[in-house]
Amino acid sequence: MDGMRGMGEQVIGLLFPRGCAGCDSPDEVLCASCRRLFECRVSHPLASLLMGRWHACGWYQGSMRHAILSWKDHGDEECDRPFGDALCRLSKTSGTVAYLREHASDLPVLVVPAPSSRASMRRRGRRHMWPVAKRLADYLRAETGLPVVPCEVLASRGVQRKSVQMTGVSQRSQRLKGHVVVLPSVALRERRVILVDDIVTSGATMRRCVEALRREGAEVVTVLTLAHTPKHA
Repeated sequence: MDGMRGMGEQVIGLLFPRGCAGCDSPDEVLCASCRRLFECRVSHPLASLLMGRWHACGWYQGSMRHAILSWKDHGDEECDRPFGDALCRLSKTSGTVAYLREHASDLPVLVVPAPSSRASMRRRGRRHMWPVAKRLADYLRAETGLPVVPCEVLASRGVQRKSVQMTGVSQRSQRLKGHVVVLPSVALRERRVILVDDIVTSGATMRRCVEALRREGAEVVTVLTLAHTPKHA
């Protein structure tokens, strides 16, 4: 079966050649140079997290920015795997794997993607963070032996503009105030949660999501994100 899938991928590659999502190097989904951009860990404190810090794979600029936009807004679904792998590596280097092992519990650990607006999901035709969250959950389950499950419990309501289109922390906070809601499908009390996102700009989205989860009794371990926007951007 794997052989047939490999042959199929080769045929598709011949018929529809592609370039690296970051730099357009031929015959690569994400070339080695661009993958290394996702290994420049950025970390900042956030007191409301159990680990006290959130982490990004790297900076939202240059080829890394181009790769994320190709995946997020231009439908490059082949990036699901390398971006999922990037978050898996980040969970290791950030100490998240070690933390989960040291604080083992019988209750499932939830990997929760930050929500997109309904308009964004319609435009993209999919929930782009979901396959990445699933890949991370699979990795954490294998690494820790704990019950780790991906879970969509957050939703965004009534948001009209993208966070990256707005300037300043106060604008983004107003945009999100009252708009991040917790869906009633899962009991969150005393559940440990790892929040995952694509891009952190001011951090307003991240903080609102953490606040919403904690109000429902969840214990948010950390936030893992693909990229952090530099302050000068």
